[in-house]
Amino acid sequence: MRCLMLGLLWSASALAGPRVAVVQSDDLDVYTAPVAAFMEELGEPAMVVNLHGRRAEADAAIVRLRREDPDAVFALGAKAAWTLAREMPDTPVIYASILEPGRYGVSGNQVTGIDATVDPGLFLSQFSGFFPDVDQVAVIRGPGSDPERQTRMQDAAGTVGITLTIVQATSPRDVRRSLGQLPDEVQALWLQPDRELLDAATFRYLTSESRRRGLLLLVETENMVSAGALFAVVPDSAGVGRQAATLVKRVLDGAAPAILPVEAPQRTQVILSTRAAALAEVDIDPLLLDFVDVVVE
Repeated sequence: MRCLMLGLLWSASALAGPRVAVVQSDDLDVYTAPVAAFMEELGEPAMVVNLHGRRAEADAAIVRLRREDPDAVFALGAKAAWTLAREMPDTPVIYASILEPGRYGVSGNQVTGIDATVDPGLFLSQFSGFFPDVDQVAVIRGPGSDPERQTRMQDAAGTVGITLTIVQATSPRDVRRSLGQLPDEVQALWLQPDRELLDAATFRYLTSESRRRGLLLLVETENMVSAGALFAVVPDSAGVGRQAATLVKRVLDGAAPAILPVEAPQRTQVILSTRAAALAEVDIDPLLLDFVDVVVE
């Protein structure tokens, strides 16, 4: 009888699906690169689903996920996290790679994750290490800007000896007026990931205008550096994967996402464009490039 019971338990375990699922919004590196490190840190099989940015694939994924009924899901990107929060509100979700998650309705008692932007203090300390002569930085603030983050940016600027000038804008069209209000002594422009202000045309304008005025353009994503900005500090993809796996393991051990605060990324990367530096006629000490994680040429 004992052998029979053990055999039945083994069969049930073999037939059970993975306890964890990974849902990617699309094929972009920011959604795919963390997965390998996540799986390694998790230490057990996980089901991986890619929505490829399509509603039909999202619907099919939800059908599959409901059937498999995972104990926790690692969601990469807003589309994946929003779909899960809406369609499977009782399933714990740990998200990553989402700028402005609140704007996408990614919230709830079963949701926590990893911030897609680094702490302002870390950002400015890294920036000051590469550009120690810059002590005047401007930020264009939109109507949806997080006031708590603005306070932390001001505090961080004071800590590293930078004067932070904040100007207001109400829309992408209003950005040009706001840029015209910047004091002459401003040396750098720090763009925040605000979709109410930054559409593609506005970013192109700010890129060209920053070069014309000799402003260093600081951003929060690697893609924006590749598109013409100068400098960013971003979460490290492998670090995000491992950090998310740690959060998932805590959920599997019984912790409720509601008591797990959204975490700042523990590992970061410095991204710098030598091409943008050359166009802006900014000299970069070649020795400093050894401390840059990704150089955009």
